[in-house]
Amino acid sequence: MKQHHFLPVFLALIAFYIGQHFYAARWLSKSFTLSPAAASRLRLALLAAAFLSPFTMYLKRQFHNPVLEALYAAGYAWMGVILIAAFIFLASDLAGFLLRRAGQRAFPPQLPPLTLAALAVILALALYGGLRTPDINEIPVAVKDLPAPLEGFRIAQISDMHVDSGWKLRQFNGIVERVNAARPDIVLITGDLVDPGLTCREDLGEAALRLKSRLGTYGALGNHEYYYGLDKAMDCYRDFGIKLLKNEALDLKDIKLIGLGDIHTENISAGEVTALLEKNRDGKFTVIMTHQPLYYKEIAETGDYLALSGHTHRGQIFPFSVFTRLAYKYFYGLYRIKGSAFYVTSGAGTWGPPLRWLAPAEIPVITLRRKTN
Repeated sequence: MKQHHFLPVFLALIAFYIGQHFYAARWLSKSFTLSPAAASRLRLALLAAAFLSPFTMYLKRQFHNPVLEALYAAGYAWMGVILIAAFIFLASDLAGFLLRRAGQRAFPPQLPPLTLAALAVILALALYGGLRTPDINEIPVAVKDLPAPLEGFRIAQISDMHVDSGWKLRQFNGIVERVNAARPDIVLITGDLVDPGLTCREDLGEAALRLKSRLGTYGALGNHEYYYGLDKAMDCYRDFGIKLLKNEALDLKDIKLIGLGDIHTENISAGEVTALLEKNRDGKFTVIMTHQPLYYKEIAETGDYLALSGHTHRGQIFPFSVFTRLAYKYFYGLYRIKGSAFYVTSGAGTWGPPLRWLAPAEIPVITLRRKTN
């Protein structure tokens, strides 16, 4: 099996995360002319805040308690707040530099308060983007030689909900209502439905069981199901009425479904994926559920498919989306490779910070159409 090494990336992300706090402290100290003692205290306060997020992550996984959900939310939100703040402060510094190059001798005194005002507005928009129920995104996909019974076939995709709290559960209930109103023929969940922090309690199962479609609800594993505990997560899917496909295929009336395990977590190689596809190749129109958008070219070499993925969150919070785009060639949207179509959704929920900025959540509903030329 192919091995994936993430330690250098992980260490780089940690350094980047801590560095944002020192940069924010420097910007605030310089912009508001803090005394050396006040600047030192600010650095220490922000350094302490840097450890709030990992502490609350640990606390949530080990000692989850609904009473502490406000603390968990604050700890997770801080990761997004400092990312956006550091970016806005950098933009302010760049604006000041350009003004000086244009002949402005002194640093404009109104720039720091305007920067903080812009930050407040952006954070409010990001919080709204993370908490709102996402809209349906109607996506027509033309397919060559589509069987006549599949003309107009509608697939609702739910991905990356990360239900780990009471407010996420409320958001999921809203998503269920919107999916049902879209009247899909089938509902496909492409991973990361559950996350550590919330047991698969009865009301979550009741919400999932309310999903309605002609052919039912099916799912594939995301990486967070493994973090939650694979056996527990698979039990949750079963209790939710979701038919889970883990490196296996299922024949329905007019289509074949193939669900992959999480490629990175299981260290699944491209050869193993294509062998599974070849084994189940029988001429029937096939839809693949694969949480991470990987091995698309290899998949397209074996036949014509529709493959649905998530995982990237479209970056979730700008400018983190820049790094996500560098990590994943197939980042967001509809891709065509040979006779296959691949759709990568931005996801219906959030992970970590309950924020989304310049990367809105969505519920894709894909409608199959016969390609005419």
